[in-house]
Amino acid sequence: MTPPQPTIAKLPVNVRPQLGETIDSYIRRLARANHLKPSYLHCFLCGPPFWQGKPDIERLAAVSGRSAGVLQNALSDATSPRDRVKPNPRALRHHQHQALNRHGADLAVLIQHDALDASMPIRAISEEWEVPKWLVRRVLTPSIFPELSTRRRRNALDTETKKLVTDMITKGMGATEIWTELIDTHSVSTSLALLQIQIRDTTRQHTDPQTS
Repeated sequence: MTPPQPTIAKLPVNVRPQLGETIDSYIRRLARANHLKPSYLHCFLCGPPFWQGKPDIERLAAVSGRSAGVLQNALSDATSPRDRVKPNPRALRHHQHQALNRHGADLAVLIQHDALDASMPIRAISEEWEVPKWLVRRVLTPSIFPELSTRRRRNALDTETKKLVTDMITKGMGATEIWTELIDTHSVSTSLALLQIQIRDTTRQHTDPQTS
């Protein structure tokens, strides 16, 4: 007989998820509002053995006091692509809306990027790109809008962060230490695998005479 799972307590401070932000962004905000280190809460929500993996949506729902359905509807990467609801014809028409295709640019992708870290409310995004608020909400609702390239790049490191990681590698820090430092101190979330690849490549550059 399988023993009952322990009840996960709800955190004292309630934080509302912002439409279109990532799970990692929401966890950072939730942790800091409750005076926790984001890395600690992230690992708790993943559980063993993949402490730095993708947090479990049911555990996140329990600690946040929000239902899993609400989180899946709000957070851009709460549902994996293979479980994503296939966009219906109406959603595809939204994607072709003239307000999203001005000057040859796909504004839907730019809108999604603006929302990833919850730094811009819907009103600000609407004003920035001159797109109606109702259409911004459609773009940021992952279950009804076609998946774009935004979330495929969410773990990529920009040039500044790569330099920061390289400096940590030079100091002898391992992948887990770097992952923790990034999420707690620099509000940067990435995968452990990506850090391990950068450690490998950086080490090769310092040991292989042909690359120096």
